[in-house]
Order: sequence, then structure tokens, then C-alpha cells
Amino acid sequence: MIKAEGLSGGYGDSRLIKNISLTVKKGEFLGILGPNGSGKTTLLHLLTGTLPAIEGSVCLAGKPLTEYKPKKLAQMMAVLPQKTEQAFSFTVKETVSFGRYPFQKGLFSQQTEEDEAMIRNAMEQTGVLAFAEKSIRDLSGGEQQRVYLAQALAQQPRILFLDEPTNFLDLAYQKELLDLIKRLTRENELTAVSVFHDLNTASLYCDEIVFIKNGTAGPKQKPETAITEEHIKALYNTKVSTFIHHQLPKPLIAIQPENSVLNQQAIPFETLLQVRSDEILLQTGIPLRTLSSAPVGSGFSWNQTFLHKRLPAQSDQKEELSAYLSENGFYPQETCAMASSGRLDRLVCRTFDDEELSVCICVMSGFSIWILINGFATDQFFVRTVMGAEAERMKVLGGEQDEHGEILVAATQTEETFSEIIEKRLNQLIRFGTAECVREAVDLLE
Repeated sequence: MIKAEGLSGGYGDSRLIKNISLTVKKGEFLGILGPNGSGKTTLLHLLTGTLPAIEGSVCLAGKPLTEYKPKKLAQMMAVLPQKTEQAFSFTVKETVSFGRYPFQKGLFSQQTEEDEAMIRNAMEQTGVLAFAEKSIRDLSGGEQQRVYLAQALAQQPRILFLDEPTNFLDLAYQKELLDLIKRLTRENELTAVSVFHDLNTASLYCDEIVFIKNGTAGPKQKPETAITEEHIKALYNTKVSTFIHHQLPKPLIAIQPENSVLNQQAIPFETLLQVRSDEILLQTGIPLRTLSSAPVGSGFSWNQTFLHKRLPAQSDQKEELSAYLSENGFYPQETCAMASSGRLDRLVCRTFDDEELSVCICVMSGFSIWILINGFATDQFFVRTVMGAEAERMKVLGGEQDEHGEILVAATQTEETFSEIIEKRLNQLIRFGTAECVREAVDLLE
């Protein structure tokens, strides 16, 4: 749909963009990302022809951009800038109707029924129909942005260029605008090229991503390969963490504040345990990164309250636990809770140390296991620890029981480094400790 080759340009004799080549296919949603001052908006101006290139070329639908007449070009592409200054107090409908100008003939041509239908449809799509007779000056910045998007859509463009389109929109309208653009790329084969600051938004909506820094661009990549800790650190010179969206196979990033280390002191897990015949409670005072198969608080989460409750064997554990938490003042968002039917004061709890490594392992009624780590662990290590603990439990029990309790792994995340050597030593310590504690728990039952 659009192809740039060896594109260089800027303002005056400066070359803010240096030898960029890229191709955007029909129906593709391309995101352009990079730090402030990297040349994102300048690249957009070169691609749309509003800024002449010093070197290189841009072709639209196989034809050089410079060969299009203005009206014909406006029928092919529309541009939604960061902010549009409105010199006159036009109504919303009048503002949107300017998008039909490229299709009108003659100086005083009237709008046709088709024009009216397109204008109304564009206002409906962007949620501004209710403002049709209002002055655009009376609208908020976010409302004005939606009006200008409606104007762009009224042009029926084949390619839409956007410069940080969600800047003035609240969360709901950001989603509505991007959902609309994504739907148009899918259903109408609209091509979209947008500058983004928000990497997570670009990851969720874009088909391809181009990173730009100091006026040069890397290759087009899918979000799954572009949004990595290494790429983001190199691009923005800052440390982030990446994770996967819980419903979509899309990577997301989270910045790491300088004071992200929550606690520098080791937690004395054993001394904090409150053990009774019907309940085992641990409250750490700080959130721990947790992976659990427990009925309440399962999966990855951050918890500072850990509860194992004795419940009747045939009860609905999740419902009973949730009710108990609510009745006793626990916060479900920070609590991980599991249950079993046996006495809980037959707890086996031991701390295993290896130089700077410290792990507390608890085995409870029904052979539920808590593995509590003073230190940092990656998400991959959490998963491997759960699998390793399950393997050790099955080995000791001989696979005779059909069902066993839950496994919980929690870590203080106080260290930022996690080398392969530390991981190997910690894994050995956990597997050895788990086997020892399960054996002791078996002996208690005999």
C-alpha cells in the first residue's frame, strides 16, 4: 500500500530521518515507536508528503506520492495529527463535513445524500453524533480528537496516519478509538500507520512495529518479537519487565521504579507462622510474588497473607474460603488461601540454608506444600519449582494417592540478580528440602 525507500529528511538542511526504508501492506496496522526526539513525527510528515524528502521516495499504491494531485491524494489518505488548532468556531457536523471536500466538484458544490450518510456514519462511529450542532470550541480535548478522527474517516481513506491518537482521551475512549481503527483494518482493509508512546497499547493493537532512534529505524517486527526487555532497554535506556497479557498472546511491559525492592531483610517465616488445629496463617507484612494452585489466589499474584484452612471434605472450597475471608476481615486481593480436611497442627516446617540462600518449606494436612523463598526468582523458576516440588512429593508418596494438596511458591524478590548458578543451587535446595519435609509428614501420619 505504501512503500518508502532510502527516505531522509528534516527541517532546513537537517536530516532528522536518515535512510529509512519500510513497506506497509493493505489492511496492516503499523506502530512507530521510539523515545522523544527520535524522529517519529518527522517520519510521519515525510510519509504523508507534508514534508518534502531530501533523499529517497515514497510510493502510495505503486505511484510516487509527488505525482498525486492534492484532491486525489486526500481521497487516498487521511491524517490525524496530535492536536489540531481550530481558528473558526465551526460546529461538529461542519468540521466533520470538511472530510468530504476531496469528493466534491466545483467551488460551491452542495453535499450529496452520500456525503450526508458518510458524515453521519463517521460521527456515529466515533461517538460524537450527540455533539453535532455544538461548536467544536466548546468540547474537551478528548472530544475534539474524536471529532477530527470522524473528519478523517469521512474522507473514506485507504490509508490513515495517526500521531499519538489517544493523547487526550480517557481510558474508555482510547479503547473505543483503537478498537474502531483495528476493526476498520480488518473489515475494510484500511491501512493504518500510527505513532505511539504507549508500548502496551501498540503491542495490543498493532500487527507490526518499527522502532526508531536518532532518526534511524530498525526492521518491522511483530509485537511478540519486538517487545522484549533487551529491545526496550536499548531503545529507551531504562529497565523494564515484560509479561504476557492474560487473555491474549501479546507482550506487555512494566517500568521498574528505583525503589522497587520492597524489603532488604530476610523474613523469619517459621517464627511468623500461626499454627492451630483448624488453621495455619502467615502474614508477612510485605507482598510476596506468588504462584499457587490454591482455590483462592491461584496463578501468579502478589500476596502478604497466606492461609490454610481446615474445611469439611465435601465442601465447596473456593466458596467456603471466600466467605471465611470476607467474614474475618481478610483482603482477597492480597490473600492466597487453600484448604484440606485433616488436622493442621501436624505441620512439618523446616528452613534450609545454603550460604546466602534461605528457603522455608512447610508440608501440611493433605500434603499441601508451601515453599517460601528469601530472595529473587524469575517466573520460569516459579513454574519449575512447582513442577519439581510435585515430582518430589509423588516420589516420596509412591504415587499411591490419587489426589494431593496444593503447592504454593512465594518469594520476597529482594535481589535483582538471578544467575544460573544461584538458580541451580536453589533448585537443589528446594527439591531436597521438599522430599525431607514430605517424608516427615508421612511419618507423622503413621
